[in-house]
Amino acid sequence: MVDYGMHRALDGLNLEIPSSGVFGLLGRNGAGKTTTIRAIAGLVKPAAGSISVLGKAPEPESDVRKRISVLFAEDGLVVNMTARENLEAWGAVNGLPGRRSRDLSTAALTRLGILQQGGRLVRDLSTGVRRIVVLARAFMLERELVLLDEPTSSLDPVKAGEARDMLRDLAADRPILLSTHNLTEAEELCGSVAIIHLGRVVWNAAPGLSGPAGVYEVFVEGSALSWRGTAIEPDEKGMHLVDSGLGPADTLAQLVSEGARIREFRPRRRGLADVFRELAG
Repeated sequence: MVDYGMHRALDGLNLEIPSSGVFGLLGRNGAGKTTTIRAIAGLVKPAAGSISVLGKAPEPESDVRKRISVLFAEDGLVVNMTARENLEAWGAVNGLPGRRSRDLSTAALTRLGILQQGGRLVRDLSTGVRRIVVLARAFMLERELVLLDEPTSSLDPVKAGEARDMLRDLAADRPILLSTHNLTEAEELCGSVAIIHLGRVVWNAAPGLSGPAGVYEVFVEGSALSWRGTAIEPDEKGMHLVDSGLGPADTLAQLVSEGARIREFRPRRRGLADVFRELAG
């Protein structure tokens, strides 16, 4: 439970993050996603309940903060310094000698494809490139847990795709908590997803979902389709939704026996967007 004055930001939230892979945190604005990240990072203290990060409470006196990396929506870059200088300063703040800090800065900028931008002042960089610099900073140091708040916002589709590829590789041996509004990104990257609504977890599962048994999406030649004598109207995309209550083989056989010339036939899939709209919409 986390309160900001009279406002309760988190209320009975119960969350467990796997030891590796990308864990998605979804919710509408104000649902409590950023507060959850701040609590895990030890930046806000819960009024009730407990938090265990890498086996310890994220108290100021513990070493947990040195074992995690955090990227917030606000980039926190010094605009009168170059991108490289920002990264090197980050290394210095974390106790790295100058040469080691320079080497890690170069490696991070190279990995994200912006090495040529490293000598430019941050104030002269585009919003997208600034976001990539912050991503480079988040993964510059070898940390056991990475917390990311909207990491691909402001990135063009190409750079966002490259960032997702990097996140997928880095999540092979460490946990990454990803807060995002991009449901497609969550489905693509996350092994597990939690949806937060009004400070509580309302759904926690793998993002790949199946639909209700016995419901199928059917595309036919022409626009006419009936199920046991009852006409089924297509939607705007030409898809007929058949709720047969039967298995796929029996449903398909019945449709064919009624004269349907079927082009596509598949079980109805209930996607992450459907769940999100139902629970947080």
